[in-house]
Amino acid sequence: MKRFWFGLGLALVFLLGLGFWPLKTKAWNLPEPSAAELKKKEAYLQSIKTGRGKTPNIVLIVADDLGKFDISLYGGVAAETPNIDRIGKEGVCFADGYTASPICAPSRAAMLTGRSNNRFGMEFQPQARYPLNRLEYLAFRYIVPTDNWRVAAQFEFPDEESMGRQGLPKTEITLAEALAAAGYSTAIFGKWHLGHGEGLRPNERGFQEFFGFYEAFSLFSDSSAPGIVNAPTGEFSDKHIWKKGRNGTCALLQNGKPVQEKRYLTFAIADRACRYITANKSKPFFLYLPFNAPHTPFQAPQEYYDKVKGESNHVRRVYKAMILALDDAVGQITQTLEKEGLLENTLIWFASDNGAALYARAGNNAPYRGGKLTHYEGGVNVPFMLQWKGRLKPVAFPYPTSLTDVMVTSMAAAGIPLPADRTFDGVNLLPYLDSVEKAPHADFRWKSGPNRALRNSRYKLVINDLNHTVELFDLLADPEEQHNLAGKQPATVEALMNDLDSWLESLPPALWPGIMDHGIEFNGKVYYFRV
Repeated sequence: MKRFWFGLGLALVFLLGLGFWPLKTKAWNLPEPSAAELKKKEAYLQSIKTGRGKTPNIVLIVADDLGKFDISLYGGVAAETPNIDRIGKEGVCFADGYTASPICAPSRAAMLTGRSNNRFGMEFQPQARYPLNRLEYLAFRYIVPTDNWRVAAQFEFPDEESMGRQGLPKTEITLAEALAAAGYSTAIFGKWHLGHGEGLRPNERGFQEFFGFYEAFSLFSDSSAPGIVNAPTGEFSDKHIWKKGRNGTCALLQNGKPVQEKRYLTFAIADRACRYITANKSKPFFLYLPFNAPHTPFQAPQEYYDKVKGESNHVRRVYKAMILALDDAVGQITQTLEKEGLLENTLIWFASDNGAALYARAGNNAPYRGGKLTHYEGGVNVPFMLQWKGRLKPVAFPYPTSLTDVMVTSMAAAGIPLPADRTFDGVNLLPYLDSVEKAPHADFRWKSGPNRALRNSRYKLVINDLNHTVELFDLLADPEEQHNLAGKQPATVEALMNDLDSWLESLPPALWPGIMDHGIEFNGKVYYFRV
């Protein structure tokens, strides 16, 4: 009997020790880039010539989790957005603008580099937290209520040192770095979300001025501030966001130093943008404005909440009010450009980083299927437009385009050659916009761990290894992706899958793993997507 209790005790000690065994290992070691790689990048930047005559200003406005049909230009009913609409009406409105990723950070990385985020291994968001041990992992996967979120099925995560290196790789060349080398003034006001470790911060990636925050989110205002309407959703990830507040990587910073800001953040960003435009109107500038609206936490000024009529759902009403505020902020910026006489010589881009977040319980990408995190149209087909009054005529551009085109087109407009040592997925859209007779892209590809997809001129292949599904959609006949043709057209599936597999074989491995799988229900079935 003593042997039994002794053996049982040893077994319990062993299991307890196994439970507390750390999951963070060197298996995901993220090394610093080599000196040779960095030297090659620096040589390219030094080769860029300054003072090439009159070059255009570039203003890049990015909304956060804004669905294509959240704005009125695309026929949306969420909110009337006349100022955003004006950019597309008086410039180019892209019928099908695709992100390189259905989630924030990888999408922004691709946009600022002109390259698919998969080409440099940035498949997932930089992470601030991984499970500490097996007990915590098992608790969050099977016991703790997490709505439709679950911890990814794996037992190895990056250690603290590697986590500090997560972000846009230092070897990648950003649009800001190239433009700064060409003599542009450069600034970013808003959300960064491309790393907060040494060498990864905005002021170290080509931006001379920075106001905003490093993380994926921050409060728009103190939740107790007068005149602010709050709408916590109670959803698992939303609770975490409200708890973080403006602390740590969510703190507001001015060139790396903490600052206090009492204004509603959307308007604080717009105010700084307008002052920057006025101060730099006599020289070329690149102004990157990654607003965090309408990403959670849902907060809106009372006056905008009062403008939303006929919406009984409180969360949805605040969401719509945030979009109205964003539209006014965009109008403030474009009006300043007009007042300073800069519209003729300024490229104004507007886009969303991905589709509306269905888990936030406010966004709606209908009639498209899916939303943020998914490779369905609702996740990757976003509002996208460009205005350059001195160069481009107003046009509704019918062919699919990509947010990676922002970097390549802007470089062409500034007269800066692309580096020859890397592959670019974006293209210079200017020749295509002049004739509107040819499609700039033959196909598009996406990968987020076990989720991947490919779209050509007609078909879209969507593969989900978490659900063991293969779907084929004819986007010309079925842009809402309601009818899976995979069983009826196996030859088409095989051809697209071979194409996708060839691309996958050319990619480096992911630099760090996804941490969560999010479940979204379609037609009574829950599909999971890796974050």
